[in-house]
Amino acid sequence: MKVAKIISTCFKRGRVRLETQLTGDPLGYFSHSQNFTSVADTINLIKYQIEMETKYNPGVKRDIIIVNGDVGSVEGNKFLEELNNTKIEGGKILTITRNNTGLSFGSFDYAFQKFQNDYDFFFFIEDDMITSKKDYLKIGLNKFNTIADCGFVAYIGISKVSKGWWKLANLNKHNAYVAYGGCGLSSTRILKEIVDKNGCLPHYNKNIDQHNAIAFGEIALSRSFIELGYKLTEIRDEILVTPAYDLMRGIKYKKYPNLKEKLIWFFKFNVYRLVSKSEILSKIYLSILKKLKKL
Repeated sequence: MKVAKIISTCFKRGRVRLETQLTGDPLGYFSHSQNFTSVADTINLIKYQIEMETKYNPGVKRDIIIVNGDVGSVEGNKFLEELNNTKIEGGKILTITRNNTGLSFGSFDYAFQKFQNDYDFFFFIEDDMITSKKDYLKIGLNKFNTIADCGFVAYIGISKVSKGWWKLANLNKHNAYVAYGGCGLSSTRILKEIVDKNGCLPHYNKNIDQHNAIAFGEIALSRSFIELGYKLTEIRDEILVTPAYDLMRGIKYKKYPNLKEKLIWFFKFNVYRLVSKSEILSKIYLSILKKLKKL
């Protein structure tokens, strides 16, 4: 059995989220922290990925395939070129630089289409999330093989998709579920079924647009398994993936909130829904939250 771990990366990024936040249904800590805004940050992040891969042995042999959405970074592209074909325990590192279309999900599709005949299973993850437990692949493969009609094992979590996305993402009550970040494991056989039906693994192949990238990438990939009659399955009882920025800072990550955290979140959420109808009230509310946070 041969496994490929696909890591998507890019050397142009700007989103900053200093704390991992609650989101989704069911509610969980899935809106992950991130603060990698330069080429140097991303290079260090990739190095950290490899370091953690050594620390947390996957439990089975695998190759790591790093797919870079090209933004013209000479330094970044050169770093990946020099990393290509590096041997690691239980496999090797391969690197690819491609046109930056479809963001992470374009990278997942590109890698799968290129290597689909070389591996039996594919594991997908974005570069700012870290596989953080020994035997993480072995655990996922065992889960996949013991669940009837399993199509995808989600490593972060699964959420119901809110109705605000249904029209854009072509959803209904039967398929409105998403695996966060498309992070998880599936077999080559099932992924080929998706490609045979859609021509690719779903991604938004037009101009970079975060909203459409989610609808036609993250959500559409999960929907594709369901529409073929397969189940999305998550690993709820243990943490196999951790936000890189949390791990780097020694912040302990947990998936689910306790009752107090849930109540506070729902209170803040519902209050914001009310005050957001007024620009003045929303500014006052956000100002109060900032002051409370400092306290």
